[in-house]
Amino acid sequence: MQFQPWELAAGLGIFLFGMMTLEQALHRLGTHSFRRLLREHTNTPIRGVLMGIISTVCLQSSSMVGLIVLAFVGAGILKMTNALGIIFGANLGTTFTGWVVATIGFKFNLTEYSLPLLALGTLGTVFIHTEHRRHPQAKLLLGLGLLLMGLGLIKTSMEGFSEQLSPELFRDYPLPLFLLGGLIFTAIIQSSSATMMIVLSAIHTDVLPLTTAAAIIIGADLGTTGTILISSLKGTADKRRVALSHFIFNLVNCTIAFFLLPVILHLITNTLSIQDPMYALVLFHSMFNLMGIALFLPFISPFSRWLQNRFTNGDTSGCQYITKVSYKVGDAADSAIYQEVTRLFYKVIILNLRVMKIRPEELFKGYKALDVYQQTRQERPSFDEQYSEIKHTEQEVLYYANKVLQEKPEKGEAENIPRLLDAARNLAYSAKSLKDVRQNFVELRLQSDDEELIETIHHDTRAIYRHLLNLLEKTDPVLITEKHEEIKSEINLSHDQLHQLIIRYVGSEDIGIPLSSLLNINRGMLVSNQMLANAVGNLTPIDKED
Repeated sequence: MQFQPWELAAGLGIFLFGMMTLEQALHRLGTHSFRRLLREHTNTPIRGVLMGIISTVCLQSSSMVGLIVLAFVGAGILKMTNALGIIFGANLGTTFTGWVVATIGFKFNLTEYSLPLLALGTLGTVFIHTEHRRHPQAKLLLGLGLLLMGLGLIKTSMEGFSEQLSPELFRDYPLPLFLLGGLIFTAIIQSSSATMMIVLSAIHTDVLPLTTAAAIIIGADLGTTGTILISSLKGTADKRRVALSHFIFNLVNCTIAFFLLPVILHLITNTLSIQDPMYALVLFHSMFNLMGIALFLPFISPFSRWLQNRFTNGDTSGCQYITKVSYKVGDAADSAIYQEVTRLFYKVIILNLRVMKIRPEELFKGYKALDVYQQTRQERPSFDEQYSEIKHTEQEVLYYANKVLQEKPEKGEAENIPRLLDAARNLAYSAKSLKDVRQNFVELRLQSDDEELIETIHHDTRAIYRHLLNLLEKTDPVLITEKHEEIKSEINLSHDQLHQLIIRYVGSEDIGIPLSSLLNINRGMLVSNQMLANAVGNLTPIDKED
């Protein structure tokens, strides 16, 4: 059989696309439950390890687990020690794919089994609406079908490769070269599972000896740290600490595994008498990850404390003012909190506009909010990252203000802090109120044919936000109270008018979206706008220089 390099490349591409499709489907099917489990069942490092193993087996992506953990740490939901446990467990969870493929992947005609899955998956993905609850299930079948087809092509190409290449060729090269190759290849494709599939295929067809394959897999484990490291570059200090812990864990673990490689393989092949090289390889992969967990778990608390001393500068999730002023200087700290909460106001309205799909450029022209928006746009955060930053900023302000008050500042130095803290809490609640109805806005855009509802929402929101910006930045202090009451009346009037519009349209025609969803949107907007108005009311009487 002639070796076809394009067949190998196509198999790899289809396999990676299948992994991506499968991850997207599992994300929609199970991420909400996974997030709830993370919050409720990771109160100790050992539980964190178990949850890391289980979640990676279920979601089939240690990178996805790692990114969700980063978001949870950034939002203050997960303690550092428990997050470390999840990261360590996720490494062991990735070995599950290798066991499945080694057990059944080379005993069947994979292409034959992939066709029914591809047929059901592709037809379902095309004909089922993306917002329908069955759509992710169709995508799941499509992902599985692509995985099997890709693996089948990889296996077939390796069979042709084995006929043209002697395994003795690889014995002449040093093992560190194969470790480096596995690291670079996995860092490029960002899938240790794909690397494992290729290596298992090479072992199955006698292209690679076991020792060489094991060295490649060690490098592949180290190569997977790239995604989390990149995702943490602009994150909070805690997020960078978790990413650093992931890198250190893999570096130490892989270094030890490489130096003990002959010993571990001797234990597997001689002591445990496992002669099948595929089973020996996946057991080796599981053993050295389990060894790493056993090594790090007893020291997870001191390791966490060591990490807490890293990245101490700028430990604020994007805060720009409270980091530059000592909490012991009461009047300066009071001013810094004011500036930080004002900036938080801009972040919240940027997030709220994103929920409603309103472009901020025109609205922000001539206001300081434009600078914050342009910075956010350059960073290109996801919606969840934006919301996590808002929550974390609120927590940082609360923590900083508490330290200021504990210093017992002189009378008048920190008199505005209670109102500023109320403003920060109101802003966080405003963001949450719209985040909670974000899916309802998606339904409105996708399922409703009525443009008047959307246009009314956009028009009223622009008007209210512009008045709030004017009140915060440009209103004469003498008129602040009067203008503030006018805005609150405008918010209530907008809610009542939209409510009447919703009732009229639902009563007259089918607009393609449940009434409950429309009422949720109206209620969410009312609460969000009221919280924004309350926050501005807490900020505007305070006269602080920029």
